Amino acid sequence: MKTLLARLLLITVISQSAIVFANTAPENIIDLQRDAVIYKPSKVIKSFEMSYPASARRNKVEGYVEVSYDVNEQGSPVNLRYNRISGLDIFETLIEKNFDDWEFEPANIDGVAITQKNLQRTFTFTLTKLTNKFPEPLMRRRFAKLYLQMRKLLKDGNYEELANMLTIMDSANIIRFSENRQLSLVKFTYLEKTKGSDQDKIIALENALKDNPRAEKTQKLNSKIKASLFKLYAENNQYRQALIQHSDLSRSEFSQDLLPDLAATVEQVVAKLNSGEPIATTVKIDGTDLFTHYLSRRVFKIEIDNPVSFTELRCGKFNVQMQYAKNTLYQMPFDWDDCKLVLQAPRGSLVSVSEAAIYDPL
Repeated sequence: MKTLLARLLLITVISQSAIVFANTAPENIIDLQRDAVIYKPSKVIKSFEMSYPASARRNKVEGYVEVSYDVNEQGSPVNLRYNRISGLDIFETLIEKNFDDWEFEPANIDGVAITQKNLQRTFTFTLTKLTNKFPEPLMRRRFAKLYLQMRKLLKDGNYEELANMLTIMDSANIIRFSENRQLSLVKFTYLEKTKGSDQDKIIALENALKDNPRAEKTQKLNSKIKASLFKLYAENNQYRQALIQHSDLSRSEFSQDLLPDLAATVEQVVAKLNSGEPIATTVKIDGTDLFTHYLSRRVFKIEIDNPVSFTELRCGKFNVQMQYAKNTLYQMPFDWDDCKLVLQAPRGSLVSVSEAAIYDPL
């Protein structure tokens, strides 16, 4: 009986979706559980140790490098690509020399190894041991000076010079611990002042939350960042993720004073989800070539004005490789929760995600 009800429900879902997306032919419906590649992501089993370059240590130079890579069926990393370089060849050379020493448990489908593509990692080169609470005093003083300069540029409205400085900080410096949060918040404020894209704002705030603070003052600040992130998720139609963020805030003792101001937005989000209306979101890929969007519905359609090189769902414990196709509905089963759509396309591309009027509450 349960199987029959499930089938009837699926037929109803697809029928409703076809009505919502009237310009989509019924035959262009992809059942992701049946037609896509569902796999368990690869897992690092042996990382590689890199000695800090002597010349960089001598000159007190730090930096970070952001790379993309694939992991093949044998668990070896391949196809190294650079997303962000340090500006100092010595760090990139060091990564290339040690790259093959990295070992993974390969991604798999029911135990059968497959190649996983487009993984990302940031390599940090800092003179401070990771167990230390703060970076070396000299490096902190240098960052503090740059940080004050950036704050002054913000105050004076000198956004062009600030943009150049942010680019330099992104490409040539390691910012760790509180510095990461400070830099991310400067980026966020800059994007607010210059009417930057909401996706870049979301990325900036998510980066600001990467560390796990213990100090009460920092936890209070993180609560404010999460509240801003909640509002951005809500404004950008990522309603389920907004409610997840709000639920996280509700459990924190440092967020209680913020909750009353969010109450009206929570009501609006819940009303949107329960309204039966479709959800439509259009975003221009700007600061990065990766578009990410947390889905709120089980049926969705993607439209983009440029070629797509990579499309995937990331749903916590598993990922789903999917092929982008125009005028196509994608159907997720009801037990897939908290899935994020990740799409790679050229910067400047316009991406539209339409989600059918179906919602199962948290």
